[in-house]
Order: sequence, then C-alpha cells, then structure tokens
Amino acid sequence: MARYKHREKKSFAGIPRRVIDSDAYKSLDGNAVKLLVNIAYFYNGKNNGNISITMSLLKPWFNSNTTLYRARDQLYEKGFIVINSFGGRSMNGKKLPHLYALTWVPVDQVEDKTFNVRIFHYKSSNISLNYWMSGKNPDFKNQEERSRQYKRDIKKTCTQN
Repeated sequence: MARYKHREKKSFAGIPRRVIDSDAYKSLDGNAVKLLVNIAYFYNGKNNGNISITMSLLKPWFNSNTTLYRARDQLYEKGFIVINSFGGRSMNGKKLPHLYALTWVPVDQVEDKTFNVRIFHYKSSNISLNYWMSGKNPDFKNQEERSRQYKRDIKKTCTQN
C-alpha cells in the first residue's frame, strides 16, 4: 500500500517523559501541573523565552490570580521555568509582563517587536538549562528581588540608548 505523503502537521503541547518522571515534577501541586501544561501549549517550538503568564491569557483555566501566581511561583522555584525578561511598569506607564522560558528546551532568540526595550537574561543556545532536574532554580529571585532587577534593567536600557 502507498503511504500518504501529505500528512497534516499538527502541533501539540508536550512535556518529555524524563521531566514527568522526575521527583520535582511529582512534588508539584495540581495547579502547577495544569499551568505547566498550558505553558507547554503556548510554546510553539521557536518562542522559548518569550512566553507570558498572565491572567488575561489563562482565564479559561484559572479562576483567580492567587491560584495562577502561586502555581507560577512553584514552577519558577522548582526550576521548570525561568524569567528571561523581567516585567513591570515601562517608561510610558504601560505594564510589561515577565517573559518566561521552559528549562527542558533550549532558549530561543527573542526579538522584541513591540518597541519596548527589554533586557533578556538568557541567551539563545542549543543547550537546555535543565534546572528541573535538581528541583531547584539557582537563579530564583523573590518578588522584591524581581522588582529590583526590573529597575536595574530599565536603567541599563536607558544608558544604552
């Protein structure tokens, strides 16, 4: 029998078995797992490092900000995601979200097409960070440290221009 040559290419949200088999994954609560699946859904193969986690995007899956951000913080602390670009209030008063990357795939080259000058903390690479393996993010920053980092990034972008 002849093979069908023009198969429809469908995308999927995938989490590798090695990630799911890890102790760090098994220690996640249900909302963190649900969020991780959604982040994998938003990853399209070339946008790792440019993924937003906002209530407006995730409203169909999460009922409250508190639940969403608690799940996000758990994924961040355990090394499943990293913050590639810190968010906050921009110079013109617009709020910018943090941009995240999954750690089991290499970070992609990110271009800011919105004309908001941003600092990206993880360079494009062929190597995955794999922080999830240890269950701990070595680059973890608490809320106050993230805010300070964003302010430093803003100052850096102002001096570059």
